[in-house]
Amino acid sequence: MNEVAIVFSAEIMRKLRSRVFIVATLLGIFAIAALSYAPRMIEGMIRSSTDNIVLAGPAQLRERAATLMQERKDFRVIASVDHLPPYVTAKYLDGLHAAAGIAIAVEGGRLHLDIYPRDLAAFNDVQFRSLVPLNEELATGVPASRFAAASRIERSVHPIDAKFADAGSATFAHGIAFGLIFILYLAIIMGSQGMMAAVAEEKTSRIAEILVATISPVSLLTGKVLAAATLALAQVGIWLASGLLLSPLALSGLERNATSVAAVAAPTIQPTEIIAFVLFFLLGYLEFSIVNAAAASLVSRTEDLGSISAPLLMPVIGAFLIAQFAIVQPNAPWVVAFSFTPFISPFVMFTRIAVTAVPLWQMALAVGVNALTVAIAFYAAGKIYRVGMLLYGKLPSPKQIIATLRA
Repeated sequence: MNEVAIVFSAEIMRKLRSRVFIVATLLGIFAIAALSYAPRMIEGMIRSSTDNIVLAGPAQLRERAATLMQERKDFRVIASVDHLPPYVTAKYLDGLHAAAGIAIAVEGGRLHLDIYPRDLAAFNDVQFRSLVPLNEELATGVPASRFAAASRIERSVHPIDAKFADAGSATFAHGIAFGLIFILYLAIIMGSQGMMAAVAEEKTSRIAEILVATISPVSLLTGKVLAAATLALAQVGIWLASGLLLSPLALSGLERNATSVAAVAAPTIQPTEIIAFVLFFLLGYLEFSIVNAAAASLVSRTEDLGSISAPLLMPVIGAFLIAQFAIVQPNAPWVVAFSFTPFISPFVMFTRIAVTAVPLWQMALAVGVNALTVAIAFYAAGKIYRVGMLLYGKLPSPKQIIATLRA
């Protein structure tokens, strides 16, 4: 068994037995579960805080108003009464789980609303547009149904990109792209910072001197990075599987139920996108982990990690922000250019693949550029790691680092 395999297997077993890895994996599952159930919770909170109302007024008028409100989904009339109490109190509204009491009447041939909100700010800018047809009927004598029909503009949205057949699939893909990019961002941030901390700890505790005496520094670096990338991919896979299992159950109470979610997801998520995510995740993880490991080997005290970690985080943050633009403008020239830029490409190219039809040659070029970047980074980091792990004292100057790379 060669040195890389020895280090790889040892790192895998060490981290699998680590409480930190186990706890982080479980916390990730709980976080995915919380995020999966968030839409239902948020919908319930929004409806209970602003949508639920008590409607009062003449029976025929309030029935017509309630119909218009609920057709437009502006409000949910949870109680319909002839009159509100003489003094509407918060206790009265809370007892009905209502956000406001609204008394509707006709004054001067127009609708007039007396609103008693639980929260004044929540109803400050509410326009009650759903009642406009009824108000126009009272003012003109023309039936509200005619105004309602005239206010709706018929439209047909025609896809020009062969990737999606309808707007629902495109919207779903945008959401999936954002979620996966966010997971990629977090995994790379945590993984690269963890790699940096582990290397710095080995060096400052002098364990590195023993390891380097028996194993080639390049083999040590390669084994550690590959083991970290393998476990990170496995961890992300567990989180994504948890999300896929939990999301239909969490969304079953919403307007888009579990069946419709599956119907949209099945044609939207293609095997190509899954392969692209795995591939660009590994390439991005390797790029940043290698650089962070090499940088950490130059540090003699853990207190100095902050001074080198901040600059190394900038490309990750920048790539994540550019990927957000790529969701809405995937074929903009500058976005396409960044999809071939090392360290940024894993985020941007995957986003483009998820939301639009990307030519095969562009995918191949992006993979090639990043694979070459990983190879060059391994070569350069190996030289720095070989010298840095045995170097103590102040941080080396840029000239010393360049001289090491040329050696």
